Amino acid sequence: MKKHRIYLIVLLLCLISFMDPIKSFAKQDASNLISGLSYEVLYPENQKNKSLGYFDLQMKPGQEQKVSLKLYNTLAKELTVQTRLNTAKTNNVGKVEYGPNDLPKDSSLVNEFTTIVKGPTKVTIPANGSRQVDLTITLPKEMNNGMVAGGIQLQPVTNIEANDLAKKDVVVNEFAFLVGMLLRVGDTSSIKPELNLNKTYIAFKNKKSHLFINLSNSRPVYVEGMSIAVRVRKANKQQVLVEYKKKEMRMAPNSMIDFPVDLADKGLSAGTYSAQIKVSSKTGGNRSWTEDFTINTLEAKSLNMQLKENKLTREQLFLGSFLLLFMGTLIITLSYKVIKHKKVKNKKKR
Repeated sequence: MKKHRIYLIVLLLCLISFMDPIKSFAKQDASNLISGLSYEVLYPENQKNKSLGYFDLQMKPGQEQKVSLKLYNTLAKELTVQTRLNTAKTNNVGKVEYGPNDLPKDSSLVNEFTTIVKGPTKVTIPANGSRQVDLTITLPKEMNNGMVAGGIQLQPVTNIEANDLAKKDVVVNEFAFLVGMLLRVGDTSSIKPELNLNKTYIAFKNKKSHLFINLSNSRPVYVEGMSIAVRVRKANKQQVLVEYKKKEMRMAPNSMIDFPVDLADKGLSAGTYSAQIKVSSKTGGNRSWTEDFTINTLEAKSLNMQLKENKLTREQLFLGSFLLLFMGTLIITLSYKVIKHKKVKNKKKR
């Protein structure tokens, strides 16, 4: 009996030590600042739809206008809110980013949101009070019809004095509100997106080699329902070595996307390859390109190393799963024997 118990304890310790530690993230308590902050969009007359929750304004070239948000503070102390204006861009998974980002600006972006829309960088709301935030929109007089898109981020700030805000930028947490703003200049219904292939290149992302396909939407409208399909072959060969597809993507007006295709487990050697790229969308039609690219000796060596590492990782996962299954089965078996032994022992006592 004691022997069985010792085996069970040892196996349980082995099982626990084999598992990866679970990292827990501390949650903010009920007094965190985002819970004390709320906002209201004060829609102007040229708002297209007042049930959207963001600004969608119909405007004319050269128009100047003020729009406002009303911020509310339910805390028993004053609340400082940092405001940031951001131009809408497209990330590499085909989502539009309205918040702060380091994404590059497309060369076709002439009328940038952050040059057209201006507002305060911080706002202090009194305890249990409210404050109106005014934003000024100034459109160029010679502006062509199209869309200008961006976002207004509202993020609580604390632990600094108001006069130190310019010296420090201490944010309490990563919680923030993001309010979108879309400016429709003139009639945009007849404008169609225009997709162009800028380049293809090999680069690292998340410690893996990728073929990046850099595309631009050079028109001031969104690309909706975009899909991309990529096939990679050795130059002048028919065999498809890499095939990748992604659907339901979206691109911001006048933005680019750096679309990554993972090459880490394909075992590609040095040489010249041909990428066949097909893009379709609900609003921008279909486009296709064939682009050659070269993998040099150093890149090929790196790809092969990643292939070996991935293979080793898969083998470790398989072995780990087998050991977990074996130990789990053994624990259940021993538990059953212990229970059975205890029942037999109790019967003999009777």
